[in-house]
Amino acid sequence: MVILKIGTGSKEREVEIVNEKGIWENGNYHVFSSGFLDGGNIAPEPHDISSASFLGELNINKEKERWDYKGDKLNADEQKQVAEFIMDYQAPDGVY
Repeated sequence: MVILKIGTGSKEREVEIVNEKGIWENGNYHVFSSGFLDGGNIAPEPHDISSASFLGELNINKEKERWDYKGDKLNADEQKQVAEFIMDYQAPDGVY
């Protein structure tokens, strides 16, 4: 799980990116709204894709540098920000 701030200016918001496999490779990533940095409530794990905080799913292919978004709560710019973060992300040593 990673918390990422997306958007620009007054339209910024935090999202939580969850990879069920635990490795940051090709595959599906669930995106949830988050209030972690501003002291909001965090949804208990495992994350529930039927909850109101679920923003959609990104299917990432790092080799082809492509993604497919399933959902309707992230605009095109937000999708791109999340996808580019995932494609560039390198987990710290000892963390998957």
